[in-house]
Amino acid sequence: MSYPLGQPPTGDQSNAPLVQGPQPGMVWSKEMGQWIDMQSWNQEPIYDTEVITTPITAGDEYIFFRNAAFPTGVRKDMRHTNMVAQQQLPSGWYARVYMMSVHVLFQETAAGSGIFTTPEDAIRLYYQGIARFRTGAQKDEKEAPLLFWPSPMGLTGNVERTGPAVSSVGTLNNGVPSLGAVVPLELPIDLTNELTFEGRVRFPGAVTLDNDTQIQMVLHTYMSKPLR
Repeated sequence: MSYPLGQPPTGDQSNAPLVQGPQPGMVWSKEMGQWIDMQSWNQEPIYDTEVITTPITAGDEYIFFRNAAFPTGVRKDMRHTNMVAQQQLPSGWYARVYMMSVHVLFQETAAGSGIFTTPEDAIRLYYQGIARFRTGAQKDEKEAPLLFWPSPMGLTGNVERTGPAVSSVGTLNNGVPSLGAVVPLELPIDLTNELTFEGRVRFPGAVTLDNDTQIQMVLHTYMSKPLR
């Protein structure tokens, strides 16, 4: 059996209506008499996570979609990232980014217990952090404070501040638990295997957190992959 592209397959499957070719997504259609590129479309996010360590020094910057492990050397798993190839999509993949969001998570300890982010830490990060998404070598697609990157999961809760003389209770809210909390991009971003991309979160000023905290950047996409 042979599959030279440009010629019909030979061998036992030469009369089959569809024959898988030598490359993912390449299928021979006997009815059409040609090779066709078969793609599977679905709606899925691209996400990556970094640990924000305390204290944050003025000018600190964290890079997303580039590192397969945390700074401690611990490799990320599916809870932290679904990147297959760092800083780009695998060959034959295509994604149209229609929304982008940032999530403040919690820092998971090595023992498996969780040190959860305090509401005050979330406020500090959202007000102090600047997020940027870049494609290629120099095109900044979006850059704004973290408050302009609301999370579709939402973040809400009571905040108690205790001072020398008084205590006050307020409410923290960063979006509702709905994709409607995120404004769709007016100009979608198209990602291919040939185009590199990365996210960055930087802190112009120093910040002290109660605990180390995770931040996750998410690209909401329509994804196309070759059929295998």
